[in-house]
Amino acid sequence: MEKAEWQRDHHRQMRSIYKERVKEKDKRYLFSKYAGILSASVAFVGASSLFGWNYKNYLKQTRDYQLSFAVDTLQRRAPPSATTKQGDAVVLRPKEERWIKKIIDRMDIHHPRVVVLTGYQGCGKSTLVRRVVSQESIPVVYVDVHSKEDTLRSVIKALGVPNVDACGEPSEFIADACTEARNRLGKTPLLVLKMREEDSLARVYNEAVTLACDRRVCHLILEVPLESLTIANTSLPRLDFYTVPAFSRKQAYAYTKHRFDALLLEQFMDIVGTNSNDLDELFAFMRQRSASPVEYINQKLLKSMRQLQSAWSQNPRAKEAVKRLSDFSYRDGQREGVDENSLRDPALQDIIIYNPVQDCWLFANKTLHTAARCCL
Repeated sequence: MEKAEWQRDHHRQMRSIYKERVKEKDKRYLFSKYAGILSASVAFVGASSLFGWNYKNYLKQTRDYQLSFAVDTLQRRAPPSATTKQGDAVVLRPKEERWIKKIIDRMDIHHPRVVVLTGYQGCGKSTLVRRVVSQESIPVVYVDVHSKEDTLRSVIKALGVPNVDACGEPSEFIADACTEARNRLGKTPLLVLKMREEDSLARVYNEAVTLACDRRVCHLILEVPLESLTIANTSLPRLDFYTVPAFSRKQAYAYTKHRFDALLLEQFMDIVGTNSNDLDELFAFMRQRSASPVEYINQKLLKSMRQLQSAWSQNPRAKEAVKRLSDFSYRDGQREGVDENSLRDPALQDIIIYNPVQDCWLFANKTLHTAARCCL
């Protein structure tokens, strides 16, 4: 009896197992049976993914993550220089490059000084610095300063960090990045701040000088247009001023790739000058209007003559002061016997500038100097 009962129970169990296996072949039954387990698994995977995504984003917002980006930027080899060129023409300036290299080599972190490179717009300040820094493999960051933005914030943006607001106190962050880069590379980083004509040198100096002179974590070079310099700027402490010259005639020929008749280019350089901006304007004028260099020279000279006549029309003393200034060389300007009150006339603001570095009065460009000599 017991054996027969056991056999019946065993037979029932085997039939139920067989039925269960048959049912499991149906996906709907399988899903309904394991719905709880599947739901729990999906919820776990979703929660894990959400946690991982949030944690990854959290790490990206941390100061250490931003610092790693900044250090990587400083460690990256300086890009090839923004070579002064027209098309594929490369203008080599070995004498000026050796001069810039000596200036950079003299910078000492233990006796910090801030270098100010000035000159007319288009004289090649940025190009010379980039070429020398690239050749010397100096860790560097190039910063375009904006008049409406904090200088140190502009530096942090130039360091390539994803989230500027997560960096904390700007001077501390930049100091940590420069220190870490110096420890890894064995060279003091260089910050090159490029200013525009409307920017205030005093403001940029006050905001950035602490990095070079107080914390001593980097070298600092300021590229300042000559037009924006004032006497007050030269009295700021720890500044060394250097004036970058415009192209020589030989360099101007290389810049134009000898595309023009030599006599026409000589005439252009005598009247308009060798500044790269003027040469670029000449190229643009010729392309857009299919005109000759002579037409451009005549048009530019006539415009400058009208500007001068309008400026001194109400002030005979200003006219006399401009006449005396035009008797001097355009590059050297006038240092003695200057009627400063007349030259500071608001009407001459865009025509005459004062160079506080060389302590002389100059025309804003060579065309104005030539126009003044023609008018007077």
